[in-house]
Amino acid sequence: MAKNQISFQIDGTPSELRLKLQNAMPSLTYDGKESRLHELILSSNLRLRDALQAYGYYHATWHTKPLPPNKNGDAVVQYDITLGAATRVRHRDVRILGPITEDPQLRRRIKPFPLVDGNILNQVDYETWKDQSLSFLESKGYVKAQYQRHEILIDKKQNWAEIYLWLNSGERVRVGTINIVGADRYPRWFIERYFTFKPGDWYSPRALSQTQSNLHDANRFQNIQVLGDTAHLNDDSVPVQVKLDSLPEQHLKVGVGYSTNIGLNGILYYDDYNMFRRAQHLHVAVQAAQNTRNIGATYTWPVGSTLGSEYIASTSFQNETYQVWSANELHAAIGRRWALADNARKNVNATIQTTFNLEQANYTVSGISDSSFYLYPSITYSVQNYRNILRPVSGFYVRATAEGASKVWGSTSNYVRLRVRGGWDQMINRNWGVGGRVSLGALWLHGNIRFLPPDLRFFAGGQNSLPGYAFESQGPRDAQGGVIGGTLLAVSGVHINRFITRDWAIDAFYDIGNAFDSFSTFHVLQDVGIGARWYSPVGPIILDLAHPLIAPRAPAVRVALSVGFNF
Repeated sequence: MAKNQISFQIDGTPSELRLKLQNAMPSLTYDGKESRLHELILSSNLRLRDALQAYGYYHATWHTKPLPPNKNGDAVVQYDITLGAATRVRHRDVRILGPITEDPQLRRRIKPFPLVDGNILNQVDYETWKDQSLSFLESKGYVKAQYQRHEILIDKKQNWAEIYLWLNSGERVRVGTINIVGADRYPRWFIERYFTFKPGDWYSPRALSQTQSNLHDANRFQNIQVLGDTAHLNDDSVPVQVKLDSLPEQHLKVGVGYSTNIGLNGILYYDDYNMFRRAQHLHVAVQAAQNTRNIGATYTWPVGSTLGSEYIASTSFQNETYQVWSANELHAAIGRRWALADNARKNVNATIQTTFNLEQANYTVSGISDSSFYLYPSITYSVQNYRNILRPVSGFYVRATAEGASKVWGSTSNYVRLRVRGGWDQMINRNWGVGGRVSLGALWLHGNIRFLPPDLRFFAGGQNSLPGYAFESQGPRDAQGGVIGGTLLAVSGVHINRFITRDWAIDAFYDIGNAFDSFSTFHVLQDVGIGARWYSPVGPIILDLAHPLIAPRAPAVRVALSVGFNF
């Protein structure tokens, strides 16, 4: 059955109050019948009355005027409001009581009460402060905090109100003993890496909730419960019980996907999350796509008590064919990753990783075939700070890598290579967001660039570079005009998002940059485009239409599709 909209237009009030009333009167759907429309108008009158009283107007009157439905059957109801006298705060008695008064620094972190004598009574601000202050105390270990008195006395005839709020913190408590029940095949120390608390910390329901989320995201556990027994304190400490079951340790996944850079692809993943019952993780991936075929394995084993610290060993073979180059590459690496912060406790995920790498490659770039062998150390610093990685609309990331090889170690050439990538996103309000990204690179090479495999050179083009141009199709050219890659890279982009719903947005973007060998030969490319974003349960799904502005080639509009957050 077709649904029609009924919306409400507020007139006769100051703009700030009108916005608040409009938020309290959202549009509704109805079946188009006049009888149902009349019922909705009557119920909306009650909602308007409640909203006006919540903002201090007990004597407001209004004229209700239903406007004629438009051609689609959607209706608008106009409210012409006469506010009348406002009810103002005559006296307020707001007290913070209990042991928190002995900690002035923490006491000052409770926000000041928003209403003062003479203000128009605003019960929305009253309730917001009341809830936030209680939640703050509970999050800091005052689990017995409560209001000894919370009331508003109102004289509607005299238009005054008196506010009484007495918040008693109660005693502050700590985390007591922690008992882990279930998932017996995993070492206890490994499960504890996901905890955001330890015995002796101030008790916080938020920390328990974050721990439960961490354990869920580990892909190892199910039926997770993190419970604090606040009803049975033991010497002012709260016993905590962590209940969980193990997921099957071996996972096999098969999928089909599409990426603009590599085309249609099929993927097979095999994971064993608990090798040798030491929480060591074996990950095997096989991928077959239009432009690439690869098989690889990564083995990680955790070390220490900090989530994110681990040893890493990996190997892979890749066969790749793109517009400018093709290659067969064998990679192997072994190294160590250190967490720079307790990644279980914060949104920030910061690590340093060092590896020693082996790469054997046979490749063809713009018709010229070569082979190479490299042994080289590398170090990578990365930081990621997004509130929700599945919906990365507010935050930033930085990833910087330095590496180098020498003929002394048996490598084909001497080189030093630096690469930095970063991006940020920020919500302006709930409907608009902006962001930007940058990718920089520099390569110091002793010898001809032809002795470097394509993955160590710099190219531009592709969805995370210049989406108006084909993947890694741009850069310095040889004497015959073929793209051979460069020793420098500078690409940046900006975008603006307009959210249609919470999870759907329209995006407009602009990108500029290229790969090059010197600033005197820097051929700047540009593109513009529009796209759509769906922030799905598995991460953002992005569809872009990009047009190259400089040296355009067919197609004039390039379609770019990706799934997930690329960091």
